[in-house]
Amino acid sequence: MQVALHFGAPFTDQNKLQEGLGKNRELLVENGVWIPRPFRFRKQMRPLMAEVMNSADPSQLRDDFLESLMIRKGTDRIVLSFDNFLGFPRHSIADNQFFPGRFNRLISFLRLFEHDKVELFYGIVNPASYFQNLMAATRDHNISEITGYTDPMALSWSDFFERVIEDCPDAQITVWCNEDTPFLWEDILRDLAGVDASVQLEGVHDLLAEIMTAEGMARFNDYIKDRPDLTPIQKRRVIAAFLEKFADEDALEEEMEIPGWTEDVVDGLTELYDEDVYKIQSMPEIDFLEP
Repeated sequence: MQVALHFGAPFTDQNKLQEGLGKNRELLVENGVWIPRPFRFRKQMRPLMAEVMNSADPSQLRDDFLESLMIRKGTDRIVLSFDNFLGFPRHSIADNQFFPGRFNRLISFLRLFEHDKVELFYGIVNPASYFQNLMAATRDHNISEITGYTDPMALSWSDFFERVIEDCPDAQITVWCNEDTPFLWEDILRDLAGVDASVQLEGVHDLLAEIMTAEGMARFNDYIKDRPDLTPIQKRRVIAAFLEKFADEDALEEEMEIPGWTEDVVDGLTELYDEDVYKIQSMPEIDFLEP
């Protein structure tokens, strides 16, 4: 059995991957891929991981979990999307790290499926945006207290993945920048589902519709329809060209309203984030998706 787990980052997905794959549920069933509905696994995931950690032999737990997913006959790959898998977002930053401490839930997940092929997927995001979303999600609380007075400039996704790799040395990990998701949406859906371009997925341009004007989206769809043989690289170039002309600026604009933060702070975090992305791209254990 192949098992794909999309496990973060918090605030980056908003259930879009689950919905995007869900649109293609019946088509993917025909290709041996099962997309369980969230209510069948998300609530039980945390207690299950704790049970696995304390189990001498998790094979029966694995079988019971798979049975609970109502997997269709002929399935050889399941896809789980849960961007809060590692824990509640309000506990995601402390000691100048994303999710400090050992990744016990990931360790348990890999142990649960130790005889299966497990693939991990993670979308990172600019720490400035992460702080903004964390503050919005924990309104009426002091962001510095929530993060243990973490220095935002010290946060590093490459450090996060170095620790993931240390705890899960045999894991296959795919990473992308959330900022690039509209360009990569089709690739992300296909990689998660484990299907190639011969499988005609629906909704591969859904994220573009959120950041492009209606006129631009209509023209884009017509352009793509008339050119079915575009390569993935060519299609990304087309997306970039249409966004340059038809981007919905209101949808793209992100207001930073964190007390005490200046434009220089945000620019500094963004520069560090760019450097961190370059470091992650060079990590041999990471398959990094980029436009």
